[in-house]
Amino acid sequence: MKTAGFTLLELIIVIIVLGVLAVSAVSRFAGKDGVVEYTVQARIIASLRNMQTRAMQDTRPGYCFQVNFTATDFGPPDFTHTSATQADLAYALNGDVGQMARTCSTLVGTLTPEYLRSSSGELSSEGIQLSVLDDATSLEHIGFDSFGRPVNPISPKPVCGSTCRVQISGAITTEVCIEAEGYIHACQ
Repeated sequence: MKTAGFTLLELIIVIIVLGVLAVSAVSRFAGKDGVVEYTVQARIIASLRNMQTRAMQDTRPGYCFQVNFTATDFGPPDFTHTSATQADLAYALNGDVGQMARTCSTLVGTLTPEYLRSSSGELSSEGIQLSVLDDATSLEHIGFDSFGRPVNPISPKPVCGSTCRVQISGAITTEVCIEAEGYIHACQ
């Protein structure tokens, strides 16, 4: 007499295997360790490349094309697109000295589109700290010249003699590298 079904031993083995798989899978999907850091890394790369492209296309003297960094924020100073009805825009085509100075501000702008900057308190709420280093020197901003090379926009001197690094520290540490010739990438 044969009956169809599973033996008690087979059921116990299947339950143990499912338990082991569940424990290993939950640990992979439960936390967001590393996800936030890599997301911030991609956003910083996009912001730096955007400003680098602006610098290469808008070669008017006196304008700064830079991304500012604090310990918990990043982004360019305030800038908006040109408008005939708003003469106070920082990047107006016939900009005056005041408008040029606004582009060289070392503050992270609040009028800048959100995809190019971090919002106030956004990174600190995630436990993220930023630091920018050129060899052993700390930097507060990285600007670009008309060739896309990193410079100090206040006194247009080249920076990133070998490589500048934007370090993103949280649960893990990631870095963005800016090479002396202007190549911006995630560090290996």
